[in-house]
Amino acid sequence: MSTLVDQADPEAAESESAQATTHSRTSGRTLALVGALVAVAAMLVLPVRSWISQQAGLAELSNEIAAAEDRVAGLEAQREQWKDEPYVEQQARLRLNMVRPGEMGLIALDPEFQRDVATSAEDEPRTWYDRLWQSSENPIRDEPAGDSTTNDGG
Repeated sequence: MSTLVDQADPEAAESESAQATTHSRTSGRTLALVGALVAVAAMLVLPVRSWISQQAGLAELSNEIAAAEDRVAGLEAQREQWKDEPYVEQQARLRLNMVRPGEMGLIALDPEFQRDVATSAEDEPRTWYDRLWQSSENPIRDEPAGDSTTNDGG
């Protein structure tokens, strides 16, 4: 059909060929533009990846700094507590079982602990000769690995 148009209207054929060359030039320009954009994107991948990893590292470090600042604030509050004389006295009484002069200190033992002590006291022999006799009945067999009583003649 284009041959009929070419014969009938030479200007139409000319405009059609101009559009084809313009279209091919546009395709070449578009291809060059896309290629340039791909090249720029490829060059930016590594710096952007580094930037993202650095931002993640900064976020982690800022979290650590915030935790350290919280710990410092807690320690400063604790230091202020230790400057208070009644608090120091209370801690001395609780932790060190200290009493004021003239006071009598009492220590309450845990009932579980008392039962454990009572059963272990019943298991032990009461006299020195009972302990001696028991030690001869149950000799200790734990010898260090390096000790050898055999003599190899060397």
